[in-house]
Amino acid sequence: MAILASSLGVSACGPMVDSAAKADLDRQLSQIKTSEETYAPAESFLPMAFVVGQWTEHRITYETGATALVTYKLVGQQDGAFWLETVSESYQGRDVTKMLVALRAGRDPAGMEIRALRTKKGNEAPVDVDAAALPSVREQYRSSLDLLATSFDTDQKDDVRVPAGHFIGCYKVQTAGPWGPWHSPSVVCSHPSVPLSGVVRAHVVGNKARVMELVGFGLSGAESEL
Repeated sequence: MAILASSLGVSACGPMVDSAAKADLDRQLSQIKTSEETYAPAESFLPMAFVVGQWTEHRITYETGATALVTYKLVGQQDGAFWLETVSESYQGRDVTKMLVALRAGRDPAGMEIRALRTKKGNEAPVDVDAAALPSVREQYRSSLDLLATSFDTDQKDDVRVPAGHFIGCYKVQTAGPWGPWHSPSVVCSHPSVPLSGVVRAHVVGNKARVMELVGFGLSGAESEL
């Protein structure tokens, strides 16, 4: 996602900090608790079917100490496509992106089509991207599409503890190309108990300090802010 990538990329270079955004994010981070829930291994790598209302929240950390919270949620369905809303919160502010995504090739991001896109930065008014410009902005939002995909098709498994719980037998893969918020090859651990992508934890290949960890998820209840 362009907003997320830009926000976190700049964070690593020491940008201006929004004091209100920092206070709010610090408050949220301090309230994250470690769940004692244990999720059993699955016999197959079939991902959970998409259902409107599903959501996940991940904490993203860089080696510089920069941290963000990113929430992905399915907030609607229209003409066979899903409305995906992404909320990213960092010391630089709060950004919301809502896109209508058609899964023309199932869970393969290469076949996902963005049919509509609306963004909102901080307290500014929402902005709708012109339909004619959508094909050209797709690459900017690939990290959001990656979090709709699934990476379960592997024989490698690992047990993973994150704030959201203890996930037994996560499917572990190394992406062949750029993935997620870093746009870099990554090691991704996923579990079918988690909706959307199923991602429990991920880190950049060769750099475990750039890590994405699941802090919460739900199978219903997600609502749109836009």
